[in-house]
Amino acid sequence: MVDRSKSDKSARLAEVKYPRRTERRRRTRASILREAAKLFGKDGYGATTMQAIADAADIHVTTLFMHFKTKSDLALSLVTVRADELRDRATQAQGEVAFLDFFRSEALTLADALKADTRPGVALWNALRNEADLAFAWSEYDREQQDIFANYVAAEYGLDRSVDYRPELVVSLLLTAISLPHRKWVEAGGKIELGVEIERALDIAIPAARQMLK
Repeated sequence: MVDRSKSDKSARLAEVKYPRRTERRRRTRASILREAAKLFGKDGYGATTMQAIADAADIHVTTLFMHFKTKSDLALSLVTVRADELRDRATQAQGEVAFLDFFRSEALTLADALKADTRPGVALWNALRNEADLAFAWSEYDREQQDIFANYVAAEYGLDRSVDYRPELVVSLLLTAISLPHRKWVEAGGKIELGVEIERALDIAIPAARQMLK
């Protein structure tokens, strides 16, 4: 069995001893993740090869395998990054922004990004939602965002998630409310206003969520 404490300590010491090497590694990893997200969204997860990802990131494929052992490992890393970004935003907003306002803002920001296809990770988000081969990664992301949002609700309303179902029920309701307009938008080929449809859905779901939280 690997002693992870020793491994983590060695990694920290390496960062101190070789800061330029560590920064270069971080930049390379970020480039790999960025290019992989684009390719998964553009060509599909199944059709995207590790060689194609390496070429897009302008690195040798052996360097790619130094960072990620498999393509599924890479996909899960992408999901982890997106979940961590959401968790950071939620942590910063708690105590300052009401959960329901935070959720609406997140939903509309994503809608704008999907429409413009500009925000990093949008291609990955589309791939996660539409690629059967990425169902495992989408399942992990869905679990993470459910947990992040439910913790936000529990903290704001003073609820104990171990005995109270309301945080999970509220979050499930709201996530369903925004998934329905997205499905409608995809089926219409992007020819309807996604933001408007999400606003309509949330205008129905949020009063129901408030009622549950009373």
